[in-house]
Amino acid sequence: MMSFDRPQEDVWGPRRARIVAGMLAMVFVVIVGRSAYVAMNGPEQAASSGHAAVAATRRADIVDRKGELLATTVPGWSLAANPSAIWDAGEIASELKSVLPKLDLIGLTAQLSDRKRQFVWVQRGLTQEEKDAVFGLGVEGLQFVEEARRVYPRGKLAGHFLGYTNIDGEGLEGSELAFDARLKAGGEPLKLTLDASVQFVLEEELERAFADFDMKGGAGVVVDTHSGAVRAVASWPALDPNRRGDFSADVRANRALNSRFELGSIYKPLTVAAAMEAGVLTPQDRFDVSAPVKIGAALVKDPHPLPNAKSVTAGDILAHSSNIGTALIAQRMGVERQKDFLRSVHLLGGQSHEGPQTASPLTPEVWDATAMATVSYGHGISVSPLAFAMTYTAFGNGGNYVSPVFVEPVDAAQVEKSQVMSADTAAKVMTMLRETVTRGTGKNADAQGYEVAGKTGTAEKPGPDGYDPNKNITSFAAVFPASRPQFVVLVVLDEAQPRRGDQRTASYTAASIAGKVIARAAPLLDVRPVLTASKAEAASLRVSEATTP
Repeated sequence: MMSFDRPQEDVWGPRRARIVAGMLAMVFVVIVGRSAYVAMNGPEQAASSGHAAVAATRRADIVDRKGELLATTVPGWSLAANPSAIWDAGEIASELKSVLPKLDLIGLTAQLSDRKRQFVWVQRGLTQEEKDAVFGLGVEGLQFVEEARRVYPRGKLAGHFLGYTNIDGEGLEGSELAFDARLKAGGEPLKLTLDASVQFVLEEELERAFADFDMKGGAGVVVDTHSGAVRAVASWPALDPNRRGDFSADVRANRALNSRFELGSIYKPLTVAAAMEAGVLTPQDRFDVSAPVKIGAALVKDPHPLPNAKSVTAGDILAHSSNIGTALIAQRMGVERQKDFLRSVHLLGGQSHEGPQTASPLTPEVWDATAMATVSYGHGISVSPLAFAMTYTAFGNGGNYVSPVFVEPVDAAQVEKSQVMSADTAAKVMTMLRETVTRGTGKNADAQGYEVAGKTGTAEKPGPDGYDPNKNITSFAAVFPASRPQFVVLVVLDEAQPRRGDQRTASYTAASIAGKVIARAAPLLDVRPVLTASKAEAASLRVSEATTP
């Protein structure tokens, strides 16, 4: 009888099937485990990612002085890929490009083609719409990684001053950079001295200036004369830090802190104060400004003749903005005393404070008699608007320069200040500044009830071929209320060109904007209006009205 052995495949078939199934299960477990590991731990645990770890501590919020939320951190998503799980890198890259148009198709294809890598970033910081669009593709080898995202709920409000972070939550500009270590530590919100309502007014009036004057740019500052607390600081065009990538470098520039301007005649009150402190000028001294005067190599002229030009006081020189008169006052003082005073109010550098820093000044290479004359009325020296605004605090607090303060609470005992002029000098210059508004070039800045005291400044912009008479920087620096000074306001407009008429001077541009800022901001700053004028001011107003054609 013949016997037949059972075929070998019949013996091993079920066992082989079980072995293959087990191996497949093990592979599946490894893949799922790896995916879960990457998803749970993020790119910082992937050896090939090359990215820093996402901060474990939630970045602190930023709020204004009243607790209004200005910057916060919310959950967000980023898109990553596992090239080892992608079979057709070109097709996947093309599909992603269709919903994420900013992607570099060639670069992404190369990344996804590297089968040795298990983790690469595709795009950081997805919006919800972008995340939904990618999810809808249903393509292989992709994963969403949850990451913290910095957002600015008020959009453009204080955008330049707040600044922004990079995708990893590190401060890059503005307060986000200046206070980076403090914000990274988490905890209580960083409370700024900014007042969101005053900031809104300042930014809206700069926007109005563009509508009225078609300007290239602008800046504004509102600061407490006694504490140095900055209540508003704005740069125009405005910047929304939520969409900073959509704005040009020119828009991202912070004109209030990081740009330098020749600010013109708003320097004249400083020249008067310095000369009074030096003992070479009194309010009763008289000057003949009827003809141009040569000082050094400069022939100093007045754009418009002054009333009674053969005999004018320092008050007249400020009220009618005489370059000749200011240069003659500087000549009495001399170069060294001029420099010493400007150094004392930090216009030659050396300012130190906590928070975003200002651009260093540009000063004359050779400070001779010519430079002395032109600097006296704000030409040949360039500073940031914030740096200049701080100089006027001395007129409003009895002669003390105070440094800018950006963080609450403001401790009066900790405020950095230095006596740069006597209380008597400060009071006398304040009287002159008030008269400049009531009877001089600053009339358009007068906000009824708030006793604005200030000075206009119009300066031609320097260029490669010298100063351009068709391009001006116009400014208005103010202290209010004159009888009980509380705040400094500075408005600077770059190439403000009226859409109607040809009045490009500060009297018609910056002064009018500053007046609107003060009228709207004063109630928000709890400044009560004065509804009756003093006898001296009433008399000054009557004289002004009688002499006005």
